[in-house]
Amino acid sequence: MNLEIIHVGLLGTNCYISWDEDKNCVVVDCGGDADKVADFIREKGLTPTHLLLTHGHGDHMGGAADLKEIFPQIKIVLGKRDLEMIGDGEKSMSNAVAPYAKPFTPDILVKEGDKITSGNTVFTVMETPGHTPGGITYFKGNEMYCGDTLFQGSMGRTDLYGGDDTAMFASLKRLGQLEGYYKVFPGHGSATNLDDEKVANPFLRRAIKM
Repeated sequence: MNLEIIHVGLLGTNCYISWDEDKNCVVVDCGGDADKVADFIREKGLTPTHLLLTHGHGDHMGGAADLKEIFPQIKIVLGKRDLEMIGDGEKSMSNAVAPYAKPFTPDILVKEGDKITSGNTVFTVMETPGHTPGGITYFKGNEMYCGDTLFQGSMGRTDLYGGDDTAMFASLKRLGQLEGYYKVFPGHGSATNLDDEKVANPFLRRAIKM
Protein backbone atom coordinates (compact mmCIF):
# COMPACT_ATOMS: atom_id res chain seq x y z
CA MET A 1 0.00 0.00 0.00
CA ASN A 2 1.44 3.34 -1.08
CA LEU A 3 0.14 5.76 1.53
CA GLU A 4 1.55 8.76 3.35
CA ILE A 5 -0.10 10.63 6.22
CA ILE A 6 0.79 14.29 6.72
CA HIS A 7 -0.61 16.26 9.64
CA VAL A 8 -1.79 19.64 8.37
CA GLY A 9 -3.34 22.85 9.62
CA LEU A 10 -3.95 24.21 13.09
CA LEU A 11 -5.69 21.03 14.27
CA GLY A 12 -3.22 18.53 12.82
CA THR A 13 -5.77 17.05 10.43
CA ASN A 14 -4.81 13.80 8.75
CA CYS A 15 -4.05 14.49 5.09
CA TYR A 16 -3.61 11.28 3.12
CA ILE A 17 -1.64 10.82 -0.09
CA SER A 18 -2.32 7.55 -1.89
CA TRP A 19 -0.66 6.52 -5.16
CA ASP A 20 -0.48 3.64 -7.61
CA GLU A 21 2.48 1.94 -9.28
CA ASP A 22 2.36 4.47 -12.10
CA LYS A 23 2.68 7.28 -9.53
CA ASN A 24 -0.79 8.71 -10.06
CA CYS A 25 -1.77 10.09 -6.68
CA VAL A 26 -4.88 11.19 -4.84
CA VAL A 27 -4.85 13.55 -1.88
CA VAL A 28 -7.53 13.26 0.79
CA ASP A 29 -8.34 16.33 2.93
CA CYS A 30 -5.67 18.95 2.42
CA GLY A 31 -6.76 21.06 5.37
CA GLY A 32 -3.75 23.35 5.22
CA ASP A 33 0.02 23.31 4.68
CA ALA A 34 -0.39 22.78 0.95
CA ASP A 35 3.31 23.49 0.43
CA LYS A 36 4.23 20.60 2.72
CA VAL A 37 1.87 18.29 0.85
CA ALA A 38 3.23 19.49 -2.50
CA ASP A 39 6.82 18.95 -1.35
CA PHE A 40 6.10 15.29 -0.63
CA ILE A 41 4.36 14.85 -3.98
CA ARG A 42 7.35 16.34 -5.81
CA GLU A 43 9.91 14.35 -3.81
CA LYS A 44 8.17 11.11 -4.75
CA GLY A 45 7.71 12.17 -8.37
CA LEU A 46 3.97 11.71 -8.15
CA THR A 47 1.29 13.06 -10.47
CA PRO A 48 -1.67 14.39 -8.43
CA THR A 49 -5.01 13.79 -10.14
CA HIS A 50 -7.63 14.44 -7.46
CA LEU A 51 -8.12 16.10 -4.09
CA LEU A 52 -10.90 14.25 -2.28
CA LEU A 53 -12.61 16.27 0.46
CA THR A 54 -14.53 14.29 3.05
CA HIS A 55 -16.54 17.33 4.16
CA GLY A 56 -16.72 21.09 4.19
CA HIS A 57 -14.95 22.12 7.39
CA GLY A 58 -11.95 24.40 7.10
CA ASP A 59 -9.56 22.04 8.85
CA HIS A 60 -10.17 19.57 6.01
CA MET A 61 -10.42 21.84 2.96
CA GLY A 62 -8.46 24.90 4.07
CA GLY A 63 -5.51 24.10 1.81
CA ALA A 64 -7.56 23.15 -1.26
CA ALA A 65 -7.22 26.46 -3.10
CA ASP A 66 -3.47 26.59 -2.47
CA LEU A 67 -2.95 23.00 -3.64
CA LYS A 68 -4.96 23.76 -6.78
CA GLU A 69 -2.75 26.77 -7.41
CA ILE A 70 0.36 24.59 -7.16
CA PHE A 71 -1.10 21.75 -9.24
CA PRO A 72 -3.71 23.29 -11.59
CA GLN A 73 -4.58 19.92 -13.09
CA ILE A 74 -5.80 18.47 -9.78
CA LYS A 75 -9.56 18.00 -9.60
CA ILE A 76 -11.19 18.97 -6.31
CA VAL A 77 -13.97 16.61 -5.24
CA LEU A 78 -16.63 17.50 -2.65
CA GLY A 79 -20.01 16.18 -1.51
CA LYS A 80 -22.58 18.43 -3.13
CA ARG A 81 -24.48 19.08 0.11
CA ASP A 82 -21.44 20.81 1.64
CA LEU A 83 -21.02 23.25 -1.24
CA GLU A 84 -22.55 26.09 0.80
CA MET A 85 -19.65 25.96 3.26
CA ILE A 86 -17.01 27.05 0.77
CA GLY A 87 -16.16 30.67 1.37
CA ASP A 88 -18.37 30.91 4.47
CA GLY A 89 -16.01 31.19 7.40
CA GLU A 90 -18.73 30.64 9.98
CA LYS A 91 -20.42 27.59 8.46
CA SER A 92 -17.08 25.97 7.60
CA MET A 93 -15.46 27.08 10.88
CA SER A 94 -12.58 28.41 8.80
CA ASN A 95 -12.62 31.66 10.77
CA ALA A 96 -11.60 29.68 13.85
CA VAL A 97 -9.62 26.69 12.56
CA ALA A 98 -8.35 27.70 9.11
CA PRO A 99 -8.09 31.50 8.79
CA TYR A 100 -5.74 30.97 5.84
CA ALA A 101 -8.47 29.21 3.80
CA LYS A 102 -9.36 30.68 0.41
CA PRO A 103 -12.54 30.14 -1.62
CA PHE A 104 -12.37 27.66 -4.47
CA THR A 105 -14.69 25.99 -6.95
CA PRO A 106 -14.94 22.19 -6.75
CA ASP A 107 -14.39 20.43 -10.06
CA ILE A 108 -16.59 17.47 -9.15
CA LEU A 109 -19.59 17.33 -6.81
CA VAL A 110 -20.23 13.73 -5.78
CA LYS A 111 -23.16 11.72 -4.47
CA GLU A 112 -23.77 8.17 -3.28
CA GLY A 113 -22.26 5.52 -5.54
CA ASP A 114 -20.10 7.84 -7.64
CA LYS A 115 -16.62 6.64 -8.56
CA ILE A 116 -13.41 8.63 -8.88
CA THR A 117 -10.71 7.02 -11.01
CA SER A 118 -7.03 7.88 -10.73
CA GLY A 119 -4.81 5.77 -12.96
CA ASN A 120 -5.82 2.20 -12.14
CA THR A 121 -7.23 3.11 -8.73
CA VAL A 122 -10.92 3.63 -8.05
CA PHE A 123 -12.44 5.44 -5.07
CA THR A 124 -16.14 4.81 -4.43
CA VAL A 125 -18.35 7.36 -2.70
CA MET A 126 -20.61 6.62 0.25
CA GLU A 127 -22.63 9.51 1.63
CA THR A 128 -22.15 9.59 5.42
CA PRO A 129 -23.87 12.73 6.72
CA GLY A 130 -24.08 13.61 10.38
CA HIS A 131 -20.96 15.63 11.09
CA THR A 132 -21.96 17.79 8.11
CA PRO A 133 -24.82 17.35 5.61
CA GLY A 134 -22.44 16.47 2.78
CA GLY A 135 -20.04 14.19 4.60
CA ILE A 136 -18.44 11.56 2.36
CA THR A 137 -16.58 8.33 3.03
CA TYR A 138 -14.32 7.22 0.19
CA PHE A 139 -13.57 3.53 -0.31
CA LYS A 140 -10.49 2.26 -2.11
CA GLY A 141 -10.59 -1.52 -1.93
CA ASN A 142 -10.63 -2.29 1.79
CA GLU A 143 -9.41 1.19 2.73
CA MET A 144 -11.98 3.57 4.20
CA TYR A 145 -11.30 7.33 4.30
CA CYS A 146 -14.10 8.54 6.55
CA GLY A 147 -13.19 12.09 7.57
CA ASP A 148 -14.88 13.03 10.85
CA THR A 149 -17.58 10.35 10.80
CA LEU A 150 -15.79 7.50 12.56
CA PHE A 151 -12.74 7.76 14.82
CA GLN A 152 -10.84 5.21 16.86
CA GLY A 153 -13.15 4.73 19.82
CA SER A 154 -15.33 7.71 18.96
CA MET A 155 -17.39 9.54 16.35
CA GLY A 156 -17.53 13.04 14.87
CA ARG A 157 -19.26 15.95 16.58
CA THR A 158 -22.85 16.72 15.70
CA ASP A 159 -23.17 20.06 17.54
CA LEU A 160 -21.62 22.18 14.78
CA TYR A 161 -23.37 23.83 11.82
CA GLY A 162 -25.27 21.22 9.82
CA GLY A 163 -24.61 18.49 12.36
CA ASP A 164 -27.33 15.91 12.83
CA ASP A 165 -27.22 13.26 15.54
CA THR A 166 -29.82 11.05 13.86
CA ALA A 167 -28.01 11.20 10.52
CA MET A 168 -24.69 10.45 12.21
CA PHE A 169 -25.94 7.27 13.83
CA ALA A 170 -27.56 6.20 10.56
CA SER A 171 -24.20 6.68 8.82
CA LEU A 172 -22.36 4.77 11.53
CA LYS A 173 -24.91 1.95 11.24
CA ARG A 174 -24.23 1.69 7.49
CA LEU A 175 -20.49 1.50 8.12
CA GLY A 176 -20.99 -1.00 10.92
CA GLN A 177 -23.02 -3.28 8.66
CA LEU A 178 -20.20 -3.64 6.15
CA GLU A 179 -18.84 -7.15 5.92
CA GLY A 180 -15.18 -7.98 5.55
CA TYR A 181 -12.00 -6.39 6.84
CA TYR A 182 -11.64 -2.63 6.39
CA LYS A 183 -8.79 -0.32 7.34
CA VAL A 184 -10.19 2.91 8.76
CA PHE A 185 -8.39 6.18 8.04
CA PRO A 186 -10.11 8.98 9.98
CA GLY A 187 -9.74 12.74 9.74
CA HIS A 188 -7.99 12.97 13.10
CA GLY A 189 -6.17 10.58 15.39
CA SER A 190 -4.91 7.10 14.72
CA ALA A 191 -5.82 4.71 11.96
CA THR A 192 -7.79 1.66 13.04
CA ASN A 193 -9.87 -1.11 11.52
CA LEU A 194 -13.59 -1.72 11.36
CA ASP A 195 -13.46 -5.07 13.18
CA ASP A 196 -11.87 -3.51 16.25
CA GLU A 197 -14.29 -0.58 16.18
CA LYS A 198 -17.30 -2.92 16.05
CA VAL A 199 -16.05 -4.43 19.29
CA ALA A 200 -14.62 -1.45 21.18
CA ASN A 201 -16.28 1.73 19.86
CA PRO A 202 -19.36 2.49 21.98
CA PHE A 203 -20.85 4.83 19.38
CA LEU A 204 -20.52 2.32 16.56
CA ARG A 205 -21.87 -0.45 18.78
CA ARG A 206 -24.87 1.70 19.66
CA ALA A 207 -25.49 2.53 15.99
CA ILE A 208 -25.36 -1.11 14.90
CA LYS A 209 -28.03 -2.01 17.47
CA MET A 210 -30.40 0.78 16.38
